[in-house]
Amino acid sequence: MKKIQFDGYLLIYLADNAEGRWKGSFAVLRGRTEISRGSLPLTARSEDDAELEILAAARHSSSVRLAA
Repeated sequence: MKKIQFDGYLLIYLADNAEGRWKGSFAVLRGRTEISRGSLPLTARSEDDAELEILAAARHSSSVRLAA
């Protein structure tokens, strides 16, 4: 698992390339509170691409939850 801090949140994620297809799962935390969680198929071709794609999904997910 890897961690990234963004906009006051902590993103914990795992990216996996199984059989040539990237998959990702993540949780977004603020302090000790989980804001959102998700998993998704990725179009990434590298681990760096997967990280960017997961970060974009986490940002979208957390902004949608806060707006609700």
